[in-house]
Amino acid sequence: MRNKSIIEFAKIISGIFSNKEQALENPKNFAHIQIHIRPLFFKTYKCFAFYSEQRYQHDIWNPYRQSINKLSHEQDIFILSNHKIENKERFTGGALEMSLLDNISKNKLYKKSGCSMHFRQTDPGTFTGAIESGCKCYIQYGRDKTYVKSKVKVNKNILISEDSGHKVETTKKIWGSDFGPLIFKKIDNFDCFIDENWE
Repeated sequence: MRNKSIIEFAKIISGIFSNKEQALENPKNFAHIQIHIRPLFFKTYKCFAFYSEQRYQHDIWNPYRQSINKLSHEQDIFILSNHKIENKERFTGGALEMSLLDNISKNKLYKKSGCSMHFRQTDPGTFTGAIESGCKCYIQYGRDKTYVKSKVKVNKNILISEDSGHKVETTKKIWGSDFGPLIFKKIDNFDCFIDENWE
């Protein structure tokens, strides 16, 4: 039997999340975004893994973020590591059509150093996460090299996320929302793929 706690966390973190309500209430400050986090076969990666795709709802075939996330558990911390996908364009739309992901394991993955998310349970069924310490998750933003700060709160119904980028030399905020976090509701579950026999 798989570790019960990691199964429960996997069910919470996977699914389809949408901030449609937030975007409709305040379209000037919040775009309509969907996040898809799909569980992948355990036997393929020899670990708990997910394909994640984030995209604007008006441009579903041009996701701005695609990655493989591997899940591990150390004491009371759930760790989601972040991996770039070689030739990621070949798998665009895998969030909507899972058959597109059939050959994803044959492509090279590159772990993004310093970019793992660490989650802890703060209340029953609710987890709070942040990027691992060290300020070494780097993203090039125009001419500026920035490090990422990320905070996430998630339970079976909602995901609240706030990301920002800060200039390495000065720590000045360069990118990120000036109007608070993105608030996503879970609109679909992938529980049928996740149980003690997840393979």
